[in-house]
Parts: sequence; C-alpha cells; structure tokens
Amino acid sequence: MAKKKMLILGATGMAGHVAFHYLKGTNQYEISNIVFRTPLNNDSIIVDVKDKNLLLEAIKNINPDVIVNCIGVLIKGSKSDPSNAIYINSLLPHLLSSIAKTINAKLIHISTDCVFSGKKGMYSEEDFRDADDVYGRSKALGEIVNDRDLTIRTSIIGPELKENGEGLFHWFMNQTGEINGFTKAIWGGITTLELAKVIHESIKQNITGLLNVTNCEKISKYDLLHLIKTVYKRENVNILKVEGKHVDKSLISVRKDFSYNVSSYLKMIEEQRQFMIEYGNEINYPYTY
Repeated sequence: MAKKKMLILGATGMAGHVAFHYLKGTNQYEISNIVFRTPLNNDSIIVDVKDKNLLLEAIKNINPDVIVNCIGVLIKGSKSDPSNAIYINSLLPHLLSSIAKTINAKLIHISTDCVFSGKKGMYSEEDFRDADDVYGRSKALGEIVNDRDLTIRTSIIGPELKENGEGLFHWFMNQTGEINGFTKAIWGGITTLELAKVIHESIKQNITGLLNVTNCEKISKYDLLHLIKTVYKRENVNILKVEGKHVDKSLISVRKDFSYNVSSYLKMIEEQRQFMIEYGNEINYPYTY
C-alpha cells in the first residue's frame, strides 16, 4: 500500500518534532516538514507562514494527503504581540483548511485546553469556550470543526529543542533546589508522544470534527511534577507543596467514535523518557535524562 504523504508545520516545536520522529518511525508516511527559521533535518523547508503565497506554493509542491499544524503562539507571545497571535492561532488554521480543501487533503490542527477559563473543569467538546485572554480566545477562533478536518484539543507537556522553551517539562528539567508545586492547579493533558500516537490513530480511523484528548483523570501540577521527578530521577529537586490559585482546565470527551485509550500519566511519562533515550542520537535535547 502506498504511504500517505504528510506535511508537518512547525516541525521544530514541542509537538512538531516528536510528531515528526514518531510518525516517521511508523513507516506509514512520506513526511515533509515546514519550519520557520531552524531546520529540523536536511529536508526541512523554511517558510514564513505569514507569507501566504510562499506557503501556498510550498504546500502545493508537496501535495500532501494530510497536513498536521503544530504551529502556535503561546501565552507569553500572545500577550506581547496580539496581532501576530491572532494571525497564527486564529487565521492560519482556517487558511490551511481552505488550502487542504483545494488539494483534497485533510488538516489536523492542534488546539488547547486554554480555550477554557479553568473555573469549572471537566470541559467537553460541547462546552462554551470562556477564556478571556488573547491566547485562549485566539486559539478558540482557530478551532476547525467540519466533516473533513480534525481539531485535536488537549494540553501537552514534553521535551523541547530550544534552550528557552516555555513548557512545564522544559522548565522542570532546568531546575535545581526548591521549587513550588501547585496543588490547586489541575491538569488533564497528555505528553507530546501520546499526541503523536493520537494523530496516527485518528488518521487510521478517519476521525473528523473536534476531539478532546485526555485520559479523563485529573492530576495536580504538584503530583505531575512529582511523577516527572521520579521517572527522570531528579533527586536534586525538592518540590514544595503550595496551594496557589484554583485553576481546573481538565477535559472530558463525549465522543464515542474514536477508539483509543489515552495512557495513565505515569505510563505516558515513562514512555516519553524511553522515546528520548531511543532518539538521543538524532535529537539534541538541551538537558540530560
């Protein structure tokens, strides 16, 4: 059977580089990748996605069956440059969906639990997106819901390629001594490796529309950091129990058509470490593990 042609946008990001390596490892896809400045490999295509003509030309040249959009402006960048965040987080996914339609491709777009305020938790695909900051609102506007494409809504942790990464895992791996672990900050996300597996399964099962991806179990940031500390044997870090502000952006899914069980938090983090060890020669992470 011919391999599906896949294009990953944002292939050097936290989600993108893991998706690239994992999906390539399945040997079921012929994968191209688009990056902004720094190439992931010798085949990386450097494109500023704000240049519509250049982006369109690059995608049409590749002519993929599946486009995976892992590009996003995060909380800090959204606050400091709202117009850029609105373009990348809101407009770009709709532009990609239009391009995908013209070449008969499917777009898989990655969204976030931050489309919710965190006031109540256990948000489903049907809940009102009540975020009131630029990041949450821009990501909500960018969610693509139709019967051809797929928006995967989740929260991710995972290793990053850049020294100045913003994610929780990256932050923790650069800590020593005492740090705060918040017991009232509730999480319900997945690792970037688990996300890559979900992307693969969703393609196999031809899932479309909007899908919340979670194991439906809540965990506090304090407990999550402890799991990372245990799995990665970071004995030089002491996590202090701090209540902090109550925020619960945990998700549930009301969809019954996606046959996949998201792993436990412990299993996800153990598998992530194994992935990092396996790909250690190919991927140059900025920490020891």
